[in-house]
Amino acid sequence: MVNDDRFDPHGGFGMHPHDNMEIISYVVDGQLTHRDSLGNGSRLERGDVQYMSAGSGIMHSEYNDTNEPLRFLQIWILPDEKNAEPNYGRPPLRLGGPRG
Repeated sequence: MVNDDRFDPHGGFGMHPHDNMEIISYVVDGQLTHRDSLGNGSRLERGDVQYMSAGSGIMHSEYNDTNEPLRFLQIWILPDEKNAEPNYGRPPLRLGGPRG
């Protein structure tokens, strides 16, 4: 599944659970703030990518903490293995052109 999400300034998803799902987020425009029950927190900008392996269960939130609109894509993939250890990552990868 691919979600094309848009958050107004200071909008977003509060803490909520997921399990047994691989979730990849790509910021199309704006800034995305991530927090999760593993203690991770990050701010992603246009072109940034993050992944979250929900595994046996994780709580997370995704917010737009800015005064500008946010658009990001979330890609949901079924895992190869059920109930694996939850994991979060933000690879040193920026897709697309220069920030503008």
